[in-house]
Amino acid sequence: MTPNFLIIGPPKCGTTALYATLAQHPQVFMSRVKEPYFFAFDGQPPAFAGPDAGYYRQHAVTEWGDYQALFAEADGYVARGEASPLYLTSYQPERTAANIRRRLPDMRVIAILRQPADRAYSQFSFRRQKGFEPLTDFREALAAEGQRLEANWPPGCHYRLNSLYFTNLAPYFALFPREQLRIYLYDDLNAQPAALLHDLCLFLHVDPSSMPDTVAQRNVTVWPRNRALSFLLRHAGRCRAIAPTHLRRMVGSRLRAWNQMKPPPLDPALRCELTESYRDEILRLQDLIGRDLSHWLAAP
Repeated sequence: MTPNFLIIGPPKCGTTALYATLAQHPQVFMSRVKEPYFFAFDGQPPAFAGPDAGYYRQHAVTEWGDYQALFAEADGYVARGEASPLYLTSYQPERTAANIRRRLPDMRVIAILRQPADRAYSQFSFRRQKGFEPLTDFREALAAEGQRLEANWPPGCHYRLNSLYFTNLAPYFALFPREQLRIYLYDDLNAQPAALLHDLCLFLHVDPSSMPDTVAQRNVTVWPRNRALSFLLRHAGRCRAIAPTHLRRMVGSRLRAWNQMKPPPLDPALRCELTESYRDEILRLQDLIGRDLSHWLAAP
């Protein structure tokens, strides 16, 4: 058994929320491994360096038989899919699209696109939360991107390049018929989730009446107020002898809630600067997908 649709990303554009929502539909089978990354590698195990290189070595599914096994229980489902945001990044989009086309030419492909500067900063913030980003300043991380590329760091740190949507989408438009592609905006996901989900059901040939009309939030980025406390809370299970289980859980829950805060907002001047650097990409993208994206270029 194989999938017949993919949510290709890019990162921090609502793919996890969409994956979780689709999984609630009785006619849709979503791979229990949300991000197998198969088509990005297809027989070539990842060989990255850098902070999160081990994550890809551990989680990437690189063999065709192993990938098919993810859908062994999908018999009888109308729609079968997975969600790997790596498929729509700066990491070899031409090769990824070609791998999909070669293996499964009838694949339906879904992408959700977010204002590029906002997406880049959200990915930086998320990687800070996970401990994969050693720099605390977003501007410094942007400046380090070229050096990290040369050092073969994983594509998660390609904050600027991963928001080049026209460049990264073009191989899909070149290889797949337009009717097999569905491109949404993150704005749609937030402002009109019911309409987006209804259209998505029609695209996947499943019953719209069985789809929830809201999209649950997933992967919300938070930063710890105190990293030492965050470390202690992650390892609190080793301290069973100190206090009863119910007391540890209650105190731990309250401390976790206190220790979480939203990342600071993106500096408006940097957002404008970064957005301007994407101007040509945005204008070419709106022609490619047939959507007015002028609001992406407006000042916050």
